[in-house]
Amino acid sequence: MVTSHSNVRRRLSARGALALVCAVAWMLAWSLACAQDPAPPPDWQQQADAAPFPMDRITVPSWRLAGGPHVRAAFRTVVAEAGEAAVRVRCDGRNAALGGIVGPDGWVLTKASRLTGNITCRLRDGRELDARLVGVSRDYDVAMLKIDAKRLPALHFENSHAPPVGAWVATVGLSRDPVAVGVVSVAPRKIPHRAGILGVQLDDSNDQALVVRVFPHTGAASAGLLVNDVLLTVDDQPTPTRDELIRVIRSFSPGDQVTLQVQRGDQTLNMEATLTGDLPGRRLNRSQFQNHLGGRLSERRFGFPNALQHDAVVRPIDCGGPIVNLDGQIVGFNIARAGRTETYAIPATSLTKLLYELMSGNLPPESEKPTATPAAEQKEQADTPDNAPSPSGETP
Repeated sequence: MVTSHSNVRRRLSARGALALVCAVAWMLAWSLACAQDPAPPPDWQQQADAAPFPMDRITVPSWRLAGGPHVRAAFRTVVAEAGEAAVRVRCDGRNAALGGIVGPDGWVLTKASRLTGNITCRLRDGRELDARLVGVSRDYDVAMLKIDAKRLPALHFENSHAPPVGAWVATVGLSRDPVAVGVVSVAPRKIPHRAGILGVQLDDSNDQALVVRVFPHTGAASAGLLVNDVLLTVDDQPTPTRDELIRVIRSFSPGDQVTLQVQRGDQTLNMEATLTGDLPGRRLNRSQFQNHLGGRLSERRFGFPNALQHDAVVRPIDCGGPIVNLDGQIVGFNIARAGRTETYAIPATSLTKLLYELMSGNLPPESEKPTATPAAEQKEQADTPDNAPSPSGETP
């Protein structure tokens, strides 16, 4: 029994000594590591690479997605030539849309419904020039701007054709990398019309289009409509009755800007209003809720005669510019962020037919420079300060 206890004590003593040696060795190693110069902190990609194995399998880091910088950098040579003719369109000093130079003497194509107030164009070389609104196609929601410049690099639409489903496309911006990249998911097709909403309630007992309520945070409220106003015309279309006003308003799409002629007492006033797609505060259905999870959508995203669909995530303020295929050819212009993974682009083949009409003045704008900024766009611009970088690294 004594021998057995002695053997146990010897084994415990040996194990204790081994544990003590291990602890001392660990402390020495830790001290040596602390004595060395600290390594510079890893960048964000190194930190993502060093993530624990389980988390790396559970979640996908954003830099590994199609919108990540290393993926967009792979398309740098694809957008290099078109990028020389890219334009940042700004309204009242804030980013409004992208655009593309389609004529070397200062013709710029962009998204029409994003244009308000004082319009300028920032070029790739850093110049920011005043722009004049020359033509608008309400059907396609594109506008032609004119800037005072000569011998500019211009986009070429020759031999352009719609990319097939499954083809890569890259959104061109002012930086050397594309703003976004994605894959064509639906071939060109007609995008159904959706009726716009002005945001007023009309008197049921009156033959006139008499306003009895103005809903807040709508185009009517932003335009300055008041109770007891009578709407006489919408974009020069007479609206003598309540039913006629409803019919005319429903012929426009959400995001369209309309000119209202209003009778207020003895005065006749003209106002600019931007139609919305729904009344603020109304609960979204499941599909609408899911579509809004990826970020803010374009107000005007319905009613295009012909548009292809791709899955690149393009912010509303980054719509209006060109997209290219893997050969760097212009295949269209982004026109709307329509869903979480849905962006519409007008095919180059459709735009080619419009360019001369827009330049010649055959499609004049309703007003040279609209003055009413839509409430939704004011909020977006407020959320995007002048010095906030875009996903491509471009400084607004």
